[in-house]
Amino acid sequence: MPTGTVSASQGTPSTEDVQDTQDDSDGDTLIVALDKTATWKNGVAAHLGDFSRGTSGEYASPSGEAYLAFSVTLRNGSKTPLDLSTVSLSCPDGAEQVFDSDAGLNGLPDAHLLPGKSQNWKEACVFPKTARNAQIEITPTDTSGDSWYRTAIFTGEVR
Repeated sequence: MPTGTVSASQGTPSTEDVQDTQDDSDGDTLIVALDKTATWKNGVAAHLGDFSRGTSGEYASPSGEAYLAFSVTLRNGSKTPLDLSTVSLSCPDGAEQVFDSDAGLNGLPDAHLLPGKSQNWKEACVFPKTARNAQIEITPTDTSGDSWYRTAIFTGEVR
């Protein structure tokens, strides 16, 4: 059951990370502020937003846990379809993902995202009510074999 929206701040990423979009031109990972967009070299982009806190319901997995919910928007700017069911999403400090159909938290879509299209869905991670710093990692998987994806690490403070 959602209990209200929270705001996300940029936290302490470096000045190069506070732009609206962070691309993957260097390194093994992209470090992106929670409220910014990660863009991979082939044009695939991910954005997190609509942060809120809640407590998972009786029939959720896990049940009765405080969580941080957020929307994920993935835009396929590449030339090949992207299999959303193979996207890897990791919660703060390895916390468990929350699946609560009553709250619209059903996990990754089981679909292919065609070039030029976007998909939006809700995710949630177990997140203590007193926690403030979040780190959410997203790694698309390329099944075409044309390229590879670095992990985008979204980090910052939620209030």
